[in-house]
Amino acid sequence: MCGRFVLSDKKVIKDKFNVELAPSYNIAPSQDVLVIKPDPVFMKWSYSPKWKDDMNLINCRHETLLEKPSFKGSLRCVFLANGWYEWQRQNNSKTPFFHYIENELLYFAGIYNLNSGCAVVTCQSSETVSHVHHRQPLLLDESQTTEWIEGKHEIERKKDDQVQVYEVSKNVNSPRNNSPELLEKS
Repeated sequence: MCGRFVLSDKKVIKDKFNVELAPSYNIAPSQDVLVIKPDPVFMKWSYSPKWKDDMNLINCRHETLLEKPSFKGSLRCVFLANGWYEWQRQNNSKTPFFHYIENELLYFAGIYNLNSGCAVVTCQSSETVSHVHHRQPLLLDESQTTEWIEGKHEIERKKDDQVQVYEVSKNVNSPRNNSPELLEKS
């Protein structure tokens, strides 16, 4: 699953996509997020199928994307991120971890529709991060973004082995907290 992410490298976003961006270190569902489809645009991170306005999904499984009625007729987009947070459950507590690839912009497969907003497409976690959570965003290589947007479904998972992960402060639990300190190792 992907419930929070970071998009903070405003220089890279300006250089690649010519978009002015305020850095965000704790993007949460229902906020506006920058996606490409293929042009960059801000959309609400909350997807509802055409037939149910209040469903508010933030993720969808890659494995069932083509089968589920909720996603029939959805269009493709790509989320931009510098990393994402995931919580590891241990007994009755949850510990947040930050996932990233050193010095790289990440591209998450996504879907959207014209009525609502967008959702991150998830897949089974790779071995490098499965100890934290069993799901992760479907990571695209930059060269795969156009194929995804144009409708290709089978995507080679080229980036999974490059993901690094470390524990962060529980301050990330509140979406009101939004500072670079959230990325500090705990």
